[in-house]
Amino acid sequence: MLSEILALLADGRFHSGEALGEALGVSRAAVWKSLKRLEDDGYPLQRVRGKGYRLPPGAGMLNVDQIRSLLPAELANRWQWFVYQQVDSTNAQAQRVQDPGQPRPLLVLAEQQLAGRGRRGRQWASPFAQNIYLSLAEPVSVGGPGLEGLSLLVGLCLVQALEDAGYRGCRLKWPNDVLLGGAKLAGILLEISGDLTGEAVVVIGVGVNVLLDAAASIDQAWTSLYRSGQRATLDRNELVAGFLRRLAPSLEVFHQQGFAPFQQEWMARNAWAGLAVKVVSGSNELHGTDAGVNARGALLLRTENGDVEVSGGEVSLRLNHAS
Repeated sequence: MLSEILALLADGRFHSGEALGEALGVSRAAVWKSLKRLEDDGYPLQRVRGKGYRLPPGAGMLNVDQIRSLLPAELANRWQWFVYQQVDSTNAQAQRVQDPGQPRPLLVLAEQQLAGRGRRGRQWASPFAQNIYLSLAEPVSVGGPGLEGLSLLVGLCLVQALEDAGYRGCRLKWPNDVLLGGAKLAGILLEISGDLTGEAVVVIGVGVNVLLDAAASIDQAWTSLYRSGQRATLDRNELVAGFLRRLAPSLEVFHQQGFAPFQQEWMARNAWAGLAVKVVSGSNELHGTDAGVNARGALLLRTENGDVEVSGGEVSLRLNHAS
């Protein structure tokens, strides 16, 4: 019932619980219980006594037709589209709906993930209708080595799309995080299946905190576009379309030239440039200064013993004073 309630509230006006119940053929108490559950999950629902409920301006449900209408025809038709109310993980679903015999580009969106994943097995908080949970499956013929720097490119395209939408101050943390105000706003998770030396499918998972305003389950500093207080769009359909407009042409360049053409743009948005950091890999720690990334997307760490290149994988980059 939540999706139906949110669809009614998407006009930005106040609606009483009684009016919502009448429109849906349920009791006012049933409406209240549904909206209370939404609020408990961190949704910034606006409630005013005597007026009722409304959504923040621009908030609403995902709408594939709207997203596609905001894209050039060649992009709207580039992917096969799948949109769900609820999945375990958009990355997992993208792998399930992919045809292993004839891989094709496809896009999976969901209103909620029940088992959203981040890097190193972390859970990604994924409440209903609040954030962007998106996965793209892209067939590739270059194998794992040819995908070096891809997560950095995806992060760069996301930041550029947020800048296009009016958000300022988004920064990139190697290898796959987007920060705003020093806190995590978004993350990227790449998963590769098939021949790691040749024909394969890379699934690009992207999670962006859009409306999230409370989350007890997140174990690190986080933020959302809503929390930033910036007067820019909260329409997830517009944000998804803007990201795809940035990503698609960049992927074409990446497949031809790798990460090198995007190196300087990434460096210009490097959140920790020149700061003392440590790279944690298992029980090992390497201390130094963040000197940016090279043309392959590897982290450049300036240490007492000279410069060190750190590639992706199961490593974590932290500020040196952080635990």
